Amino acid sequence: MLDIVPAVLWCVAVVMSLNIIGLCVLRGRLLTRYAGGVPRVSWPVTIMNVVSALLGLSPYLVYTWFADTGAFDPDVRDWYASYGWPSAGVVIVLLIVQLACLYAQARRAMRSEMDAKLSSAIR
Repeated sequence: MLDIVPAVLWCVAVVMSLNIIGLCVLRGRLLTRYAGGVPRVSWPVTIMNVVSALLGLSPYLVYTWFADTGAFDPDVRDWYASYGWPSAGVVIVLLIVQLACLYAQARRAMRSEMDAKLSSAIR
């Protein structure tokens, strides 16, 4: 049963990262031209970014803790060892894309707030 834990943690981390990216793309309207009205990045989304980074690290910690104790089947341990670097690359790329989407939404929200302040000052 312990054999599947790193794979499940990795899948949960990837799904969480994709959800955060999708949320930022939708709320920040990153696929359309800027038209104003973009909300700030909320604190729960920011906290979930940190949680997803920690969750992305957890499969590798679980593997290193239990790989040498004999808790994994040797075939499963070799499979994890062979796919460790590619899976780490996927997690790192997703974290970089998360940060880029968070930054883009925050930048658009700042611009949106500035447009609202300037339009109210002109009136």
